[in-house]
Amino acid sequence: MPTEVTEIGPCQRRISVSIPKDEIQKAIQRTWSQARNQIQLKGFRPGKVPKKILERKYGDAIREEVKQNLVNQAYRDALEQHDLDPISQPHLDLDSLPFDPESEFRFELTLEIRPKFELPEYKGLPVGAPPVVVRDEDVERELEKIRSGHATAEPVEEGVASKGDYLIADVEIAVDGAVVAHHEDRIVDTNRDLVDGLPTEGGTAAFAGKKVGDTVTTPVHLPADFEPEGFAGAEAELRSTIKEVRRITLPPVDDEFAKKVGTESVDDLKEKVREQVERNQESERNRFVEEAVLNELIGRTSFDLPPDLLEKATREKVHELEHRMIGSGMPETEAKANAASHTDRLRQEETRSLRVSFLIDAIGRAEKVSVADAEIESSVRAIAAMHQQDPQKVFDELYEAGRLPALRAQILEGKVRKMLREAAEITDLEEDRAGS
Repeated sequence: MPTEVTEIGPCQRRISVSIPKDEIQKAIQRTWSQARNQIQLKGFRPGKVPKKILERKYGDAIREEVKQNLVNQAYRDALEQHDLDPISQPHLDLDSLPFDPESEFRFELTLEIRPKFELPEYKGLPVGAPPVVVRDEDVERELEKIRSGHATAEPVEEGVASKGDYLIADVEIAVDGAVVAHHEDRIVDTNRDLVDGLPTEGGTAAFAGKKVGDTVTTPVHLPADFEPEGFAGAEAELRSTIKEVRRITLPPVDDEFAKKVGTESVDDLKEKVREQVERNQESERNRFVEEAVLNELIGRTSFDLPPDLLEKATREKVHELEHRMIGSGMPETEAKANAASHTDRLRQEETRSLRVSFLIDAIGRAEKVSVADAEIESSVRAIAAMHQQDPQKVFDELYEAGRLPALRAQILEGKVRKMLREAAEITDLEEDRAGS
């Protein structure tokens, strides 16, 4: 089917189609012939139902099917004839598209295509990266994290609170002086400045020096999901009556603690921590090299991005930021305005992300990188293990949600990134590691 393609913008094409009447009539005849052999009506043998009866019952549906088939065929022909690589479905309101079998069928499709560009040399690129150097202080810092994970909150005998303590308190929430909610035995986290999970204005500094029995009043802006209904987004007071003060106590690093965390001794624990720190640094170095190589490739490659795709990605990021702000307690109107103020920054981030995506895709094609089903299965098993779920259940959920192609693309990107990293000429940046 002959089609005409016009460039209407960067990575944007318009497909113009004109189908003569005789071609439409042939398509209708073919469709009717197929339908007559399949439709069964009481009192008639298969294939012997009079066309007038079929027309009355199925005429509109047949014409819609013919229209859909003609549009789909024209689209496929255009992609093949003009070597187009679409990245989205074409824009066309099929329901409102006029279709008269007795006249020429004309319509237009607009779509965005994958940008075409010449790949620069991507192997052996020179990059600098921080070396893997595990210092004693790195090991000690990681040990502190492990100790924190096994910390206990012990009651403070004198009952006087200080920064970093956890308090147990009965909390009243008052709006315009009237109590709208009362909760017993709630947590005041002075380390994260949260009272009953709510971020208060000025944090939790007012609790410092207070003791059991004291009541502390702190202002708060109630979140959008606050219950009871009617007070979401209101300015309120939290009146917290302290019932208990608990202080975080870290366990000593001794052989007993070492055995508790699955090692034989303190020396064994420190050695395993050192190995983990080294693995972490190696992973960090790998990511650094990969990003440096990609930045170098971005600087060496020039191509336009599909504008609709970029704007859609930017809107989604702004929307995500807005929801995070609302979830943290910010009023909806303020969250919308605040998120919108980050639009330019998020567009820049998405611009780089899309450039990286197209570069990786082009390199993957050039290198014929593929993802085997076994790799998909392995990744699904890893996801299942992480969430302690059945692998088949995870696979079914990903399949039903249409997320398997995204998982395949993620695996392919990881393989291309690894190839670029391993092919790079890497120089250690000694001063960066020493000065960190």
